[in-house]
Amino acid sequence: MYRALIVEDEPNEARRLTDYLRRYGDAHAEAFQITWLKSAMEMLSDKGRYDLILLDIDLPGISGMEAAQLMRVYDETTPIIFVTNLAKYAVKGYEVGATGFIVKPVTWGNLSMNLDRALRVIKQNSGRSVMVSTEDGVRVVPFSSIVYIEVNGHKLTYHLESGEQIETRGTLGQVEEELSGAPVVRVAKSCLANMDKISFIRPQALQMVTGEQLHISRTRKREVVDAVTDYLGGRR
Repeated sequence: MYRALIVEDEPNEARRLTDYLRRYGDAHAEAFQITWLKSAMEMLSDKGRYDLILLDIDLPGISGMEAAQLMRVYDETTPIIFVTNLAKYAVKGYEVGATGFIVKPVTWGNLSMNLDRALRVIKQNSGRSVMVSTEDGVRVVPFSSIVYIEVNGHKLTYHLESGEQIETRGTLGQVEEELSGAPVVRVAKSCLANMDKISFIRPQALQMVTGEQLHISRTRKREVVDAVTDYLGGRR
């Protein structure tokens, strides 16, 4: 199921988009969980997690374009399809990484084509980013920036290659489920490593690109070494 957010202040347009999303889902054997918000401010303060955003530009308060620019500070990957009367903003829309741009009135054919593109992006990004709930809201963290993730009690810490640490609450099991298919290996009960960030395999530890060494649990050593050597060997 895909979580879709519609940001549209006109109820009739929101209903049309909702109907088209459901029609698309029926036609492609997909399901959408749809949320409707009426303003960009609501969107920015909302703590929900979404796979796709249909965003009007001409909104009360700040515009959809301004909201998209602010959103891209912490979320570089979620597909945005702009839906608007303002065709002049098309080029600017792509500057904030928009997946599509639809000029009203919305037609089934136009939205369907844009949804095809958006779902391809979602599937390409699957396993390549993780959504982290922080005190400031939900942050989308590209998998390529993560070196390792550790847990202490119920506190998860994402260690990024930049040196930044992002803290949230949860379990490594939940992270593994969200990163299903990504090249990660559990080196210990409390630590999950990104195999793309391994520099060396040492007798008792993995040395990461940051210079940090992650101790390999004795009970997991064979499993870890096999997983890492198989992955790195297949990557060459």
